[in-house]
Amino acid sequence: MDLLNQFEDYIISKNLIAKGDSLILGVSGGPDSMTMLDLFACLKKKYALDIVIFHLNHMFRKEAEEEALFVKNKAKEYGLDVVIVKFNVPELIKEEKISPEEGARETRFRILSKLAKKLDIKKVAMAHNKDDLVETVFLNLIRGTGLKGLIGIEPISYNYGLSIIHPLLALSRVDIEYYCKEYNLEPRIDPSNNEAVYTRNKIRNLILPQIEEEINAGVKDVIYRMASNIREEEQFLQRYSEDSFQDSIIKRNEEFIILSLSKLQREEYPIRRRIIKNAVNELQGDVMDLYSVHYQAVEGLIASGETGKIIQLKDANRVRTSYDHLIFEKDDADNSIKKFSYELSVPGEVRNNNFILNTEVIDKDNQWCKIALERSNCICDFDKIEFPLTVRNRRKGDCFIPFGMTGTKKVKDFFIDQKIPVLKRDKIPLVVDNLGKIIWIAGYRADNSFKVDKGTKKLLKLGIIFAGGD
Repeated sequence: MDLLNQFEDYIISKNLIAKGDSLILGVSGGPDSMTMLDLFACLKKKYALDIVIFHLNHMFRKEAEEEALFVKNKAKEYGLDVVIVKFNVPELIKEEKISPEEGARETRFRILSKLAKKLDIKKVAMAHNKDDLVETVFLNLIRGTGLKGLIGIEPISYNYGLSIIHPLLALSRVDIEYYCKEYNLEPRIDPSNNEAVYTRNKIRNLILPQIEEEINAGVKDVIYRMASNIREEEQFLQRYSEDSFQDSIIKRNEEFIILSLSKLQREEYPIRRRIIKNAVNELQGDVMDLYSVHYQAVEGLIASGETGKIIQLKDANRVRTSYDHLIFEKDDADNSIKKFSYELSVPGEVRNNNFILNTEVIDKDNQWCKIALERSNCICDFDKIEFPLTVRNRRKGDCFIPFGMTGTKKVKDFFIDQKIPVLKRDKIPLVVDNLGKIIWIAGYRADNSFKVDKGTKKLLKLGIIFAGGD
């Protein structure tokens, strides 16, 4: 079977393209990307493909300008649109103290993401081949990896808001180089690929050839088949864990995801690990990698179940426990609940997105006790209050005397005793008099200092309606 047929069979079997697709091809000018470009050009009419070529001049080598010009001219020969971006990657890696490979990758995909959005294209093709996949498996193995790392490179992945396809994964480097010679593609050769400087190059040029010569001549095919088998098992585990993740969700929005701690505790560790990753990536946009230390720390929270524990993750994310809740949140999530303070007239009302709180003066008749029994109401002695009233959320050091008690209690401790979730506490309004004394933690408990007694002549009724109920 010739290379074009192998290529077409692979992209169809893996569902990488469909008729009428729009694609951005990442073309460096090397043998892999030139082969990919030529193969897609052969299929362009058959599949009605709309193709745009992208080239990043990363300014690593003196040949970079010539390579960019080469790609530009090749795009013209194929009659395809081309976008060439020049970016000083060496300066970036120096500033951010990252590896050249990571710097080039991050830059490439940040620019590709913007370009894809501008062109309204969501599919990007990268020219990694079978040898790249095998080298990646070795590289991940050396660094320490789970099942996902043993896949190497997936036929299709989703990142940066893009569908990233790898249509050459079934083709070897030898076959690709032969194709380039047969069709006179004249690819540009990166001389650094032969230098034993980077770990990947050592695997490519030293370790794998020695294994092929002394242990197993077909080692690349063996690893490729192994990676394919592991990918199928990983896909099953991911589907299962996605169902478990959705089943564990109590509440979610753009700022946080709350999972049921008890449900997580019943899951096996491999599934919990994937649920943790799903939660973090949903908040962060599927671009965040966690290290083993992060998974272990979250596991510690799940195992202990102790309320109020917090651990910090990467990229301004954190995880904490609150009773039966495991809460993943952005580090600035608390800023979405700002301090509030309103003057409250009598009679009158205060409204915000979370509640409506109203006041009125009522007679001390036989009905007031019945009204006072409702949790949404508070009946107190009008004459014991120093007006005007203020409605605000809690402040550090707030204390009150809970109704029926004689000693003071911190509002923070009261919330803990009542098992009120942390995310809810700053939304609960406190009615405070002019001396700063808390009259009522609205919807929960009145202060004993303002209770109705035999000497009470005039009653103040406070009422609360929480948005969406309480």
